[in-house]
Amino acid sequence: MSNVINIDGKEYPIDNLKNDQKVLIDQITLCQNKINELSALVRQIDIFQIAKKDYVQKLSTSLQNNETLQNIEDSEAG
Repeated sequence: MSNVINIDGKEYPIDNLKNDQKVLIDQITLCQNKINELSALVRQIDIFQIAKKDYVQKLSTSLQNNETLQNIEDSEAG
C-alpha cells in the first residue's frame, strides 16, 4: 500500500500526485514543523516570565533585608 495524504477528509495516494503537489505538501509540512517549534518557544516564554517574577521578588526581599540590617547597625552605632 502506498503512502496517502488526507486533505479535507479525502485520502490521496502520494504516488499519484503531481510533482508540484508534492512540493506543496513539503511546504505544508515545513510550515507545520515551524509552527510546532514556535509554539514550544511561546511556552518557554511563559516559564521564563514566571521565573523572572520569582527572581525579582527574591531580589526585592534581599534588598529589604539588607536595608533592615543596615538600619539596625546604624542605630546600634549611634
